[in-house]
Amino acid sequence: MNLNTSQFILLIVLGIIGAAAIIPYSAALQGGMALTPRLIVLSILQGAVLSAVAVWVGLAASRSLGLNVATPWAQLPVPIILGIAAAVLIIVLEVNLFLPRLPEALTGSAAAGAPGNIALWKRLLAGLYGGINEELLMRLFLLSGLLWLLTRIWHGDSGAPIVAAFWTVNIVVAIIFGLGHLPALRGITEITPLLVGRAIVLNSVAGVVFGWIFWQYGLAAAMAAHFSADMVLHVIAPYFFSGL
Repeated sequence: MNLNTSQFILLIVLGIIGAAAIIPYSAALQGGMALTPRLIVLSILQGAVLSAVAVWVGLAASRSLGLNVATPWAQLPVPIILGIAAAVLIIVLEVNLFLPRLPEALTGSAAAGAPGNIALWKRLLAGLYGGINEELLMRLFLLSGLLWLLTRIWHGDSGAPIVAAFWTVNIVVAIIFGLGHLPALRGITEITPLLVGRAIVLNSVAGVVFGWIFWQYGLAAAMAAHFSADMVLHVIAPYFFSGL
């Protein structure tokens, strides 16, 4: 299995950076959890291991499928615009459908888990984790891996993945992406059917967009789109919408 060594190393290093960047935000999300040296080291090591596995499997699968990792700079504006558009759609759905029904623990002025109550620098760093690590795990590893498996039995005449197979996997991964955001809420409030539905709907909107961008433009474009969306959702939006 021949992998691009420079891409392999670069993506793992980025994964480690992202794993370190999310630590302050995660601690604040859990109500100011104490950050001990042991916890920090374990979190970074966990991120490094997960990134290494995701990158190794993802690069192999994406190469077999003909999916790109690198994206030319000239192609990045469109993915960034799409990421921002996805974030705006999420805000519209959140404000109109979910925010009025969410528990006080998530929306009140004293809600520790509300992004607007978390320091700006922590929210900025959290965007690195979303843009890097979540794309390594969800798109490079899971989407590429599941699509590779599906193409063993469902493919075009040349063995290449067909559009229907991609969309099937993309939607499944987007739902998994949504459900993956639920554990962070357990330390804040009780998980209810409303919160499950909210996690699936809101995050699947973004997940489907990021998956399509990965399919069309490459992993770097999906990372740029995800980071742009997180900047809108976690950095800009809380200044305009109470409870976000």
